[in-house]
Amino acid sequence: MKLLIAALVLLVTAVPAGAATPRFLGTGHDPGVAVDRSGTAHVAWIGETADGQEIAEYCQVPRRARSCTLRRTFGLSDFGTGKAHVLVGPQPGVVMVVIPVFLEPSMLFRSTDNGANFAGIPMGEFLAMERVVHGPGDSISIINGGTVDSAFGRYGLDGSGPSEPSVAFGDRIESLDRDLTRHGAGLAAFLGSGSAMRSIIWNGVGDPNAQASWVEGPRLNGNRTSPTPATGRSGTFVAYVDRRGRRSDTFVRRLRGRRYLRARRVSREDPTDLAMAQGPRGDLALVWPDSDDTWIVRSRRGRRWTRPKRLVRGSDPGDVQIALGRRGGAIVWDGSPGNLGDNPIRLARIKRLPRRR
Repeated sequence: MKLLIAALVLLVTAVPAGAATPRFLGTGHDPGVAVDRSGTAHVAWIGETADGQEIAEYCQVPRRARSCTLRRTFGLSDFGTGKAHVLVGPQPGVVMVVIPVFLEPSMLFRSTDNGANFAGIPMGEFLAMERVVHGPGDSISIINGGTVDSAFGRYGLDGSGPSEPSVAFGDRIESLDRDLTRHGAGLAAFLGSGSAMRSIIWNGVGDPNAQASWVEGPRLNGNRTSPTPATGRSGTFVAYVDRRGRRSDTFVRRLRGRRYLRARRVSREDPTDLAMAQGPRGDLALVWPDSDDTWIVRSRRGRRWTRPKRLVRGSDPGDVQIALGRRGGAIVWDGSPGNLGDNPIRLARIKRLPRRR
């Protein structure tokens, strides 16, 4: 009886109160996620079939579902180098999956009937993609990933655009970390290294595929790394890790125009990876893996942040991605920080931020 009681206690304490329950979706690597107005999570990742065919997988997980209710598989001409990216809207029923393919044109798989059918559209070559952004306008904007110099390209939804990234932001040493977001009428790119954190801005005027259309934004000197932006109704925010001597902290700043506002510390941890999203109502969430757990902080408008809370316990977080919708959000991960492998793809829900009383 004592052993039974002890086992029950272990089961009860295995998942802390309020922690999200991970859902297994499949196997592969580098998942991406988007959440639509109804709360459905649209997830994609890169994998291969039993006979070695390279594929991209897509699935839908409705808000109260425990598994995928719709799946689609897309064949690839070579192996996908990561990351998979998923975009929804702004028109109802539009879902886009973007996959980089090794030494081949990357692929845009686009649906206008909520994922029932997709058309495959070749695009420019990217060895890897760090971020894909919808817009400005009826287009998608991409900053590359991997160990090459940081670069950018913008493409029409018909695949029109440069054959490869046309704008260079920085060499691989000054852009060990890189990311991209909408910013006002244009875009903002962020580069992080061990010596500084740069921003480069396109204000929405001129051709974003022209180098001259981009200008230097504010810079933060020092060992500031892992810049991770999110934009929406509350403005443009960027999270980063500030390492000074033996001390490391995670901060969030708002980028207004071409200047940073006050830095707000949200954690005293030293994560190796950050993921941030802003929901349609302007609420923000920042998540990061720490050992075997995933942590989260939240804010309504970016001024005050909650204390860090364990969102998921265990499940080997790696390559964590986040999305927020009107009815909550979701994170996905593959349990491995690399861009290859046959790893478990998991999803966990983020509850809707409670209304103020």
